[in-house]
Amino acid sequence: MVNIPQHILNLAPYKPGKPGANMFGDHPPEKQVVLSSNENNFGPSPKAQKALSEAINTLHLYPDPTSSVLKEKLSSKLQVPVSNLLLSNGSDAILYTMFKAFVQKDESMLTSHGAFVSAKVMARMNDVRCVEVPMLKGYEFDLDGFLQAIDETTKLIYIVNPNNPTGRMISLEKMVAFLDRVPSHILVVIDEAYFEFAHKISDEYPDCTKLHYPNVIVLRTFSKAYGLAGLRLGYAIGPEYLIQALTKVKLTFDPNLAAQIAGSAALEDEDFLQKTLDNNSEQMIKLMNSYAELGIKAIPSVANFIALEMKDEAMVEYYYENLLKKGVLTRRLASFGLPNCLRISIGLPEENSYMLRMLEKVVSESQ
Repeated sequence: MVNIPQHILNLAPYKPGKPGANMFGDHPPEKQVVLSSNENNFGPSPKAQKALSEAINTLHLYPDPTSSVLKEKLSSKLQVPVSNLLLSNGSDAILYTMFKAFVQKDESMLTSHGAFVSAKVMARMNDVRCVEVPMLKGYEFDLDGFLQAIDETTKLIYIVNPNNPTGRMISLEKMVAFLDRVPSHILVVIDEAYFEFAHKISDEYPDCTKLHYPNVIVLRTFSKAYGLAGLRLGYAIGPEYLIQALTKVKLTFDPNLAAQIAGSAALEDEDFLQKTLDNNSEQMIKLMNSYAELGIKAIPSVANFIALEMKDEAMVEYYYENLLKKGVLTRRLASFGLPNCLRISIGLPEENSYMLRMLEKVVSESQ
């Protein structure tokens, strides 16, 4: 029998927002609204769809291992050199690669309680100690707490801005003050998966690609605003020496050809991106007002989702199960360390309206 390392035996894998193809059970309701995984419910960009359709006969070919076409377009859009970019199979694949490139077994990762769990799973996967700093009141990251938690083993700090699953953000002023105080030998990874939404909503949200610290890598994705979650395409922006190290350990033909083609086309579809962002901003206001009218506490968000704070985990379970019976799939946040919270993505106007009608029924039934 093959011996499996103890840290792998102990590993609890990441639990996705969708429980599987049969997500609504054996007797699915007639109306089904999926608001669990922060996807873009407009679907993929029409330009991306067209490009993929035209390239279907090239899928027998290996992809460009350097992703040169997509890198050039990103370089132009972001105003950063191509040498400062790395593309991969989703931003979580880049996180996976970072542990291979930068973190040794006797070193540790520092992050926040209630932050996105993927990096925490990868730390355990690599038998790396993960230190979690408690959140402040209001679900904000405790940046002073991060600095106090740094010790001689700290190698990587993982920050999600805005945070998934709470939607809270770190302002430019606070981010700069924090990064100025982090020792330069510690890698800071800033996950900006929801950058486009946050940049649209808040003037105080920072574009960390413009800050130019020698120990900072920024992660972004095509999964959210660009609607390409199923193709798995993410990228890193950072100093050339860090990007070179990541390139040495990434898989050769990652990302795949379809992702490269769709990503290149999606970058050119400004109308689709603007429609997505406008819908999110408009629906955010409507939903926050509606939750307040229903007497439900909503955590302020600059992403494409809103987390609801409830009395306890039992109430979360009640709302989750009863919304599911009515055809609305949401996300319980116990696996993120927030058992008293329920996250609901911002969908299309008609989806949000249906969800609110069902939520109102659940609230009424609970009284």
